[in-house]
Amino acid sequence: MTIKRKIFPDGEVPHLDQVVDQLKRLDSKNTRLMYRMFILYVVFAVFYLGLMILNPDPELTLANRIQGVIYVLIFVIAAIFFRYHYRKTYQVDYSAPILKMLEDARERHKLLRPGKMWFLVFIVLTCDIVVTWALAERTWPASWSLLTIILVIQAGYYAIMGISYLIGYLVWRKKSRPLVRNLTMLIEEFKRE
Repeated sequence: MTIKRKIFPDGEVPHLDQVVDQLKRLDSKNTRLMYRMFILYVVFAVFYLGLMILNPDPELTLANRIQGVIYVLIFVIAAIFFRYHYRKTYQVDYSAPILKMLEDARERHKLLRPGKMWFLVFIVLTCDIVVTWALAERTWPASWSLLTIILVIQAGYYAIMGISYLIGYLVWRKKSRPLVRNLTMLIEEFKRE
């Protein structure tokens, strides 16, 4: 049985032990992924700290250093976010009362949750401001106004963010959505009993 395929036909109530096995495998994968992301963002934070803040290069302007500080803060916040979710997933109690465990698992694997949404909005908007600020200082065609430059940067940035979201959604749809549906069916079955 793999996580990637639906294991139950639509409308058929899944077996608890099979869904819990599926849940444990996906949680295990997510735990490893979140730990790797935590390490990656810590490395980025340290790299940017040295490159943009501690670097004694006289060509780095005050604006470059402020941008570096903002990048480091973004990386630190992202590292804290992934560390928090790593610990939360790592410490999941599968021996908790069944209904509570299933509801917690469903919440954990939903695509859009308020905590994740606020984090994503914060990161996307903060990165947008810093990227726009940094790229607006680059060389652009002389005939372009500042507004045109900002609009070109925004179009490119949000195209990249849109593609990233689409890829994330497709991965979630393939790996987690069948599990969320199975968990929902089990929860409804337990509530009926």
